[in-house]
Amino acid sequence: MRKNVLLILVMFIAGSLSAQLYVGGKLGYNFGAQKTAFTTTAADFKSIDVNFASLGQGLVPGLKVGYFLNDNWGVELGFDYFMGSVISYNVVGFHPLAGSYLTTIELQSTQIRLSPQLVYKSDMGMYGRFGMMLPVSGKTTANTTSVIGTKTYVKNMENKGTFSLGFTAALGYEYELSDALKLFGEFQYTGLAIKSKSSLVTEYTIDGADQLGGMTTYQKETVSVDVLDASSNNTTYNTSADMSKAQDVLRTSSNYSAFGINIGVNFAF
Repeated sequence: MRKNVLLILVMFIAGSLSAQLYVGGKLGYNFGAQKTAFTTTAADFKSIDVNFASLGQGLVPGLKVGYFLNDNWGVELGFDYFMGSVISYNVVGFHPLAGSYLTTIELQSTQIRLSPQLVYKSDMGMYGRFGMMLPVSGKTTANTTSVIGTKTYVKNMENKGTFSLGFTAALGYEYELSDALKLFGEFQYTGLAIKSKSSLVTEYTIDGADQLGGMTTYQKETVSVDVLDASSNNTTYNTSADMSKAQDVLRTSSNYSAFGINIGVNFAF
């Protein structure tokens, strides 16, 4: 008798667990929030505009797995691949022989993100979720092109950030096609800022001729620090800086905050 009761209890728990597990997939698009000002100069140098943009704007496909603890409350882990939009702008430089020139800069970010969250759903299909946003891997590329006199200079860099913790929340509606299959749509907010960690020059050419091999480590790599002084590996503050090591530069912060729209499907087991 005791074995039968135990067996029934195990079957009940297993059935309850499987009924509340779900996996899902989504496709989303983020619109930048808390945008940064980028000034761009016209090619004829006769005007300058201020454009506002966020590195958090872009396409965001993702997967998720979740488990409801009861009819209303659950936990969820999201896996997102952020593909940022390209931000392009012009800045003015000056060469003592060639005079003023423009440098065109294009920025683009990619990230792999994890988002552990709490989920609350109502009996009417509305739900909300909130939790952390953790970019576990990623980079921002900065591609620059300058035409100085008759020569074209191209420099491409990869920038990486420190480990950062952000916040995300969403409000949505889930439409039940069957007991197992459900469609959803939601509005999402992500609050995220990432501090710089390091950078690496991946390409440097002059009129198409490679210059990377002749550059020192100091010229190709940087390490972000919070203080620059006489002990830093930076020639502005230390005349004995080591050219075989990465250059120390002041740390910066980039904004990835965004409002997003997601659509997708959940499958319950």
